[in-house]
Amino acid sequence: MKFKVVLWLSTMVGTAVVVSSADAAHCGSCNYPSGTPCAEQCRPPEVRYRICYQQQVEERTRICYRPVYHTVMRECSYTVCRPVFEQHVRQCRVVTCKPVIENYDVVQRYVTHRPVYEQHMREHRYCTYRQVVEPYQVPYRYCTYEPIYEQRVRSQSYTTYKPVWQEYQVPMKYCTYKPVYETFVRNHSYTTYKPVWQEYQVPMKYCTYKPVYETFVRNHSYTTYKPVWQEYQVPMKYCTYKPVYETFVRNHSYTTYKPVWQEYQVPVRYCTYRPEYQTHTSQIPVVRYEAVSEVRQKVVRSCYYEPVVSEQMVRVQTGSWQTTQEYVPGPIVTRSYRLASCTSFDPCSCQTVCCAGEVVTQQYQCPGRVVCKRVWVPREECRPVRRCNYVRREVCQAVNYTVCRMVPRQTMREVQYTTCRMVPQMHESMQTHRRCHYVAEQHVRQVPYTVCRYQREEHVRMQTHRRCHYVAEQHVRQVPYTVCRYQREEHVRMQTHRRCQYVAEQHVRQVPYTVCRYQREEHVRMQTHRRCHYVAEQHVRQEPYTVCRMVPKMHEGVQTCYRRYSVPEWKTCMVPYTTCRMVAEEHCRVVRCQRCRYEREEKIVEVPYTVCRMVQEVVRRQVPVTHCTMQPYCEKYQVSKVIPVCVPYCAPCAPATPPATPPAPAAKPASVDWKTQFQLRLAGMKN
Repeated sequence: MKFKVVLWLSTMVGTAVVVSSADAAHCGSCNYPSGTPCAEQCRPPEVRYRICYQQQVEERTRICYRPVYHTVMRECSYTVCRPVFEQHVRQCRVVTCKPVIENYDVVQRYVTHRPVYEQHMREHRYCTYRQVVEPYQVPYRYCTYEPIYEQRVRSQSYTTYKPVWQEYQVPMKYCTYKPVYETFVRNHSYTTYKPVWQEYQVPMKYCTYKPVYETFVRNHSYTTYKPVWQEYQVPMKYCTYKPVYETFVRNHSYTTYKPVWQEYQVPVRYCTYRPEYQTHTSQIPVVRYEAVSEVRQKVVRSCYYEPVVSEQMVRVQTGSWQTTQEYVPGPIVTRSYRLASCTSFDPCSCQTVCCAGEVVTQQYQCPGRVVCKRVWVPREECRPVRRCNYVRREVCQAVNYTVCRMVPRQTMREVQYTTCRMVPQMHESMQTHRRCHYVAEQHVRQVPYTVCRYQREEHVRMQTHRRCHYVAEQHVRQVPYTVCRYQREEHVRMQTHRRCQYVAEQHVRQVPYTVCRYQREEHVRMQTHRRCHYVAEQHVRQEPYTVCRMVPKMHEGVQTCYRRYSVPEWKTCMVPYTTCRMVAEEHCRVVRCQRCRYEREEKIVEVPYTVCRMVQEVVRRQVPVTHCTMQPYCEKYQVSKVIPVCVPYCAPCAPATPPATPPAPAAKPASVDWKTQFQLRLAGMKN
């Protein structure tokens, strides 16, 4: 296509260059033919019409059927082969070697060493230290105080307050409100809607599908396997071991140790202490405490509260209740009702559909009522108030009290005591000691022993085995099956529809209501009050008190002190000790030994084995069977159709006949019919 366009453009350019050169000032208008133009060029083109087809889409409704599947369980029986395993026992001979244990006694000699303990005494010298106490006197001086008591009396005045109560009456005004009820009646109008039902008949077309069942039989081939058992002999090699006993003797060397005792004398020095007792007498000061009572005086401060009564004016916020009437508008009630229903015909289901009317909501206000309510009206009053304040008063007074103190008294008393002094004494004694050393002795004895070795023996026995293989068997059975197909049937039934219309009805009823108002009543009551004032009374009392003064006294005494020191003393005592020597003893004992030998035995062993056989069983199971039912439904689809449409268009002008002119150059006719050539070239490019 691109090649044709380029070729055509190059041809046009070459033709224009060959013919003549265009004048740029006139835009090539000089190249038009100089002849007279045709009539089609001077008048507007003729309008013509042609038929075109326009595509249009239209919606239609059709009745389609869709399958509805319903599954039902059906019982089906078939035969299966179930393997049954049976346990059997067969006897088999087995050779075993039973161990036999024999006991025998062996005499064995051995030597034991028994310890022998002996008691001895030796002299032991030791040193002790005796405590010696030596008393001595030390003089000292001390001072004591002797109390002297004097009795005195003083006068003390004090004030007491006696309360005096006074009663008086105060009038109290108060008001009460008594409710008074009045009953009135008002008219209340309302509208009700009574439903009126109308019945009409509508034909309904429907189709049903009747199932038609057909029974057929098909051949079902299956394979069963029958077990076949085959016995065969297998040689089994085994070996046994026969024990062979041999007795030998070996030399056993051992060493014993014989104890040898040797005695020797050792000098032992020891010290003993002999006690010496002495009696002494000493003076010991003893301090005793005596209880002495003293009367002392102290100042006690007490405080009391004196009542002071004052009166002042206080502003009190009070008020009274007043009854006012107020109009309360009635509540706004929303009422809903439904308009009359309408019917329409549904072309899809070919039925008349009843459409319920629209629900309309309307609000109206109920009549109001007059409400009586109590209103608190505040006011301010000035009232006298009496107030009693207590003023603190402080009083000082002297109070006597008794104090008990302990006074020390020192005395001297004689005390006897005994001292013990240990006097050492040196002693020397000879002590016999024993030492023990062991002498080794070599011995040899013969010990018999038994050696057991096993001699191998080879044996062969035949063992029966069984192998099982299955033989296939072909069987054919006939299985019945049922095919269901549905047969369509057309039906028409009359369906009764009901439409409902509401008829409005006006009603008027009388509603009673009660109005409550409060009637005020004034009352006065007397209230009893009590006031208290205190009356002062003066009193005087005599209080005794004791004055004590201390008189010092000087004393002299002697205090006994003690010094202690230790004196060494030597003592001698006998200390027991124990020596041990080992005494050899020979013994004989019988040792029980065991030897083992094997005896051959033949046993019959029951070997279990399992046999499998196939048993035929009839199995019943529930097989799901699905039935298909065609259910009608409406479906909308679009249909495309072609509609003829008249479209105006402009027809092309016919080529003009050239006038009789003198002959022109060869290139001139091509330039005169340029429009026709251009259209032809376009038609050739499209083709």
